[in-house]
Amino acid sequence: MSLSRRQQAILDQIEQALHTADPGLKTLFTAFGQWADGQPLLSAEAVPARSASRRLAWRLALACAVIAAAVGALVVGIRSTSGDCPGLSSDQVIASAAVRYAGCSSSTDAWSRGGR
Repeated sequence: MSLSRRQQAILDQIEQALHTADPGLKTLFTAFGQWADGQPLLSAEAVPARSASRRLAWRLALACAVIAAAVGALVVGIRSTSGDCPGLSSDQVIASAAVRYAGCSSSTDAWSRGGR
């Protein structure tokens, strides 16, 4: 396992503090390490490695959730604007904003002013 310089420095400081507090601790730990070497781990101590297929399944589920949210937002946006003013016909494309507003509202004031 590789550590950053900062993490390694912190571990070194902890090791030095433990050695200072109990000089015999290193000897005991070495003896324990030699005794435990080759001993089978208990099932509670064994940490299963994440499989690549599990990570892929999680990423796929996340991508599906993001796509579903985007499609949902699109549907809500379309549904919420469905009652808005319909688009202008091709001969009205160059109409002023006031004329376009009047065409989408019940106001005829803009029409009477000629859209100016």
